[in-house]
Amino acid sequence: MSVTQPPKDTPFGLEPNVAAGLAYLFCLLGGIIMLVGGGTNRFVKWAAAQSITIWALYFILSFVLSFIHLWLLYPILWILALVVWIWTTVSGFQGKEVRVPGVDSITQSVFKSVLT
Repeated sequence: MSVTQPPKDTPFGLEPNVAAGLAYLFCLLGGIIMLVGGGTNRFVKWAAAQSITIWALYFILSFVLSFIHLWLLYPILWILALVVWIWTTVSGFQGKEVRVPGVDSITQSVFKSVLT
């Protein structure tokens, strides 16, 4: 007779810190997969929603900067994105909730129905 553990409230039965870390690690795609992968864990949902918001904003800002020919700001945006990506990924794997200033309010307003 086998003993099975009860299902977890995280996507794909992962530990919450692993699911949150993967949501940040794989950027936009990781956030989407962890958000629609099932589960009701608020920590994982927040990490996935914030990851989607961060990378959507990054792509939008990159497009706008290229459209208005502000090439000099690319390195600053790239370094900022790299720092935020490392910070959120490490914090996610450590099980710490991260709220990136400015991005958290956008995430709350865009994903309010998912995060409740």
